[in-house]
Amino acid sequence: MNRLRRGSKRSMLLGILAISSLAGGVPLGAANAPAADTALARVGGNWLTEPRDGIIQVSVAADGSLEGRIVGGNQPGRKDERNPDPARRGLVLRGQVILHDMKYEGAGRWSGGTIYDPDRGSTYRCQLELLASGELKVRGYIGFSLLGRTQRWTRYSGTSMDLPPAH
Repeated sequence: MNRLRRGSKRSMLLGILAISSLAGGVPLGAANAPAADTALARVGGNWLTEPRDGIIQVSVAADGSLEGRIVGGNQPGRKDERNPDPARRGLVLRGQVILHDMKYEGAGRWSGGTIYDPDRGSTYRCQLELLASGELKVRGYIGFSLLGRTQRWTRYSGTSMDLPPAH
């Protein structure tokens, strides 16, 4: 009988330890929250696209993911003429969210979302990386990350949302 009690106590103790170690994982996740908040603070704001023809405002969406909205560029009234949805082709691109659902994965990197390319009318899977240089590496791809293209966006600190026309 004594052995049975000891075995039960041991099982109960192991169960309590297992539960408390699982519960202990919550604070660990919470400990990573400040790192995510710091990274979000560094990536938030206006970015000039690599061809220097658009300004994308990166911000936190209601669900905590990153999103990016066109807030400026060199064609202020440009419509979304290449959109695969005919109902959206008459919409002005400025103001449209083109970067969606980017989730923080740590070390200044986001993934799991999509980016819309209005020049092609296509949506691609996306990865973001905040580089030590202060640039934002934006990779759009189909299927595997190897099949895509990368741009390096630079922080935009100008006051005008209208850029000079491309030459």
